[in-house]
Amino acid sequence: MPAGALERAVGLLHHLGEQPAEVTVAALATEAGMPTSTAYRLLAELEQLGLVSRAGNTVALGTRLVALGRTAEAGLRERVVEPAEPVMTELSRQTAETVILTAPCALEAIVLHVVETEVHSVRLSYAVFRRGPIHRGASGKVLAAFLDAPERQRLLDAVSDPRLAGELEQIRGAGFVMTVSELDEGAAAVAAPILDRRGRLIAGLSIAGPAQRIVADATRLAASVRAAAARIERLHHV
Repeated sequence: MPAGALERAVGLLHHLGEQPAEVTVAALATEAGMPTSTAYRLLAELEQLGLVSRAGNTVALGTRLVALGRTAEAGLRERVVEPAEPVMTELSRQTAETVILTAPCALEAIVLHVVETEVHSVRLSYAVFRRGPIHRGASGKVLAAFLDAPERQRLLDAVSDPRLAGELEQIRGAGFVMTVSELDEGAAAVAAPILDRRGRLIAGLSIAGPAQRIVADATRLAASVRAAAARIERLHHV
């Protein structure tokens, strides 16, 4: 592919993944912000690789992505979820709140695992593989703050918020972040990063619940999530 074509092709797959079913090539090109002729050319190459399926002027994700997705899911579970799972269960028991494990997915945060509290009837519930903007909410912002510098700059270039760079620097300095009602009205969360032995981001760990409970117990919860993230890091360092 010519320079820049790979990025545009991945962009088409991303936009196609946001569609509930088949979509016309023209509509997909408009969504991706490129000429229809360019979209046709890129989709033809993706079709040869089994990544998309075309029928006339409509297109859908290809079956090869199912196999790739299953492989990726199994790898993430072994490398990231399984080491974190027992620590998350204990953290949820200690704090009586929902605990969430997230990872970066381009400019989004994706939920990898959730442990819900059984103590409260009013609690947060998150679906595994739910995605959200990486620059909003504690579960996302803790990832954004600890992205590698080039990826962090790409995020800053894509988001028109002059305050974001300073906010991410503050999160890096503090080692955790707390947000209230940024993604879900009335909800709050406190999150810490999980880093490898070289200080590179693996995932984010969050404690989430109704804002009233989280804010009232913010100091203890921040200490708890940081300690739990450190425990998971030690498992990765073995």
